[in-house]
Amino acid sequence: MRRAFPVLLSTLLIVSCIPSLVWSMGEETFGNQPLNALNYKDWPGIMPVINHESRVYHVWVNGNEYAYYHGEIDALNDVLQKFAATNQKQHEVVLRPGPASTKSFRQTKTIPFHWDLHLVGGIARTMAKKDQGEKIWNPYPMLSIYVDETIPLEKLKIPAGVTLLELADLEKRFSGGLASTDITVRGWDAGQLANLNPYSTSNRNAIAKLLDDNEVWVRLNAAGALAVFGKKATPLLPDLRARLNTDDAALKKRLTETIKIIEAAPDKSKYEKQHQETLKQISQFLKAQKK
Repeated sequence: MRRAFPVLLSTLLIVSCIPSLVWSMGEETFGNQPLNALNYKDWPGIMPVINHESRVYHVWVNGNEYAYYHGEIDALNDVLQKFAATNQKQHEVVLRPGPASTKSFRQTKTIPFHWDLHLVGGIARTMAKKDQGEKIWNPYPMLSIYVDETIPLEKLKIPAGVTLLELADLEKRFSGGLASTDITVRGWDAGQLANLNPYSTSNRNAIAKLLDDNEVWVRLNAAGALAVFGKKATPLLPDLRARLNTDDAALKKRLTETIKIIEAAPDKSKYEKQHQETLKQISQFLKAQKK
């Protein structure tokens, strides 16, 4: 089932440098209804991956596109073979701790998944041309696998030509975007880095530095991104409270919201421990693959 409707996004009015809300076009598809190959001419050979029978959800917003898949190891290995066979200059596959889920546009459905495919085209692709933008908006298809008991590492069959990455590789890449000369890249990257690993103290601290950015839009994004860390951001509360003494109403509101979220955040130390253990397993797997 396909649904297309406007999506409200926070963006930047370049002329005035004031944050604003605009309507962007978005589209989502539930299930594995075949998508039209005419929309994927920029990625030769990608259709067997896009339309794999394991796809459960697909979302597109201004060219920023994700396909989500749910299945067991045999289906994943089949997708890996098809992904490696695409006519692309690079075939990056990221191994990340699971389990994973995403939300539908209207936040009415939670969709569990085991791996996803990210494509950047349309308007989103122009962002990659900005300073450090390619570190966030990858011009090549990227497959991410979320490792849990359903996806045992020892049963993964990695085809030739595939470059395996771990979370630390993406964190290093995304961190570079925080130093971009472009305010859109810096602001957007704050949220991307936070969601990449909400248990990372170094990510948290790097984003917190953007609270001193010269551009208020970047500071707004940084303040909002810190809420993603939940209880992990508790040490930042004194500084966040001190920053409430600002004449910027929007920033004050965002800081207040973030402070409330952090204060009410549940203890996720159990999940963090599991997350860290899976990261170690992934690192060991990658080392073994290089031998």
